[in-house]
Amino acid sequence: MATIRNGISFLTATEARDPSNPAVKALSAVNLGDVRFPFGFFIREGKGKKFVVPATWQDKLRNLRVAFPDFPDDQTFRVCEGNDDGRECIGGCDGAPEVMCVKLHNPDEGFFGCTCIDAV
Repeated sequence: MATIRNGISFLTATEARDPSNPAVKALSAVNLGDVRFPFGFFIREGKGKKFVVPATWQDKLRNLRVAFPDFPDDQTFRVCEGNDDGRECIGGCDGAPEVMCVKLHNPDEGFFGCTCIDAV
């Protein structure tokens, strides 16, 4: 079961591949192609079609702060990003065993991204 904190979902690699997960269902509505979104992206709808809008660091930070109000401004030292199909997150998060790279999803904003969080 995905971890949910203040409406923000954090999914492990296994959860990010589960077709019954609401975040996975929402993501399957668009084709991400070969594009990388370092700060995540939003799924939007207009004129009956769904499309992807890249997020900025501030967008990602705003979403992280919904779940973690004290989240620091700069986490660039932790490498965690979407894989080639954008369905899960990969990265070492500095290789610290107590920290893992997970997908985050804010269904209220249609936001998807990746981040390092404590595994405990």
